[in-house]
Amino acid sequence: MTNERSGIAAIAVALLESAQGGDPAAARRLSEVLPLLKEVAASGEVDAQNALGGILLEFEEDPSSAAPWFEKAAEQGSVEAKRSLGHLYANGLGVSEDIEQAERLFKEAAGQGDVYAQFNLAQLWWGKRDPEVVASLLRAAAEGGLHDAYVVLGDLLAAMDQDAQAFRCYLNAAESGHDGAMYVTACWYRDGTLGQPDKGEALVWFFRMLRAGNADGLHETIALARSMSDEEILHAGQRANASNEAKAMVGTVRKHR
Repeated sequence: MTNERSGIAAIAVALLESAQGGDPAAARRLSEVLPLLKEVAASGEVDAQNALGGILLEFEEDPSSAAPWFEKAAEQGSVEAKRSLGHLYANGLGVSEDIEQAERLFKEAAGQGDVYAQFNLAQLWWGKRDPEVVASLLRAAAEGGLHDAYVVLGDLLAAMDQDAQAFRCYLNAAESGHDGAMYVTACWYRDGTLGQPDKGEALVWFFRMLRAGNADGLHETIALARSMSDEEILHAGQRANASNEAKAMVGTVRKHR
C-alpha cells in the first residue's frame, strides 16, 4: 500500500489517459483508485491534488469539485494547478467567471515557463494587447513544444502582414503532424502566396493531410491533381509516403481531364 500510495498520482493520470482513449477497464480501475487518491490529496500532496482535480474535471465532468483541489495545489506553487485554475476562471467552469483572476494565474504560470499557460494567456490577450506581446507568448509556447501554438501564431502574423514568418509557423506545425496546418501549407504553395505557385509541393502536403486522416481538403486535392500529369501526381505521392493514394488519384482525375 505504501508504494501504491506514493505513486497514486502517476497511476491515476495514466488511467485517466487510457479511460479517455476508450479503455473501459481503465475507467473501472480509475473509479477504484479515487478514494485513495482523495486521501493522499487531502494530506497535502500536490501531484495528487492536481491529478484529482484533472479527473474530477475531465472524467467526472464536475468542475465545481475540481476547483478546490486546483486551488490547494496552486497555493503551494504548482504551475500546473495555476494554469488549470485559470482555465476554470476564464470559462466560468465550476466558479464564477473572473477574467482578471484567470489572467493573474495564467501570467504566473506563463512566467514559470508553462507552455499551456503561455498559449492561454496569448488567447486571452488576443485583440486586447500589443500583437507583438501576444506573438512572443505564442512563440514561446510553440518553441516549448506546443505545436498548436504555431498555427495560432501563423494566423496572427498573417493578420500582421508578416506572411513569410506566418508561413514558417504553418510549415513547422505541418511538419510536426498538425493536419490543419498541412492544409494551410498546401494552399499557400498552390496559390503562390509567397511567390511562384508550386503545385508539386502543394500536392505533397494535401496527400500528407489525407494520410493524417483529414479529408476536408479532398475536393481541393482532386482539383489540383486534375491540372497535373500522372507522373507529377505519382511523384508527389511518393514524397508524401502516399503512393497508394496517388495511384487512386491518377485513376480519379483521368476521368475528368
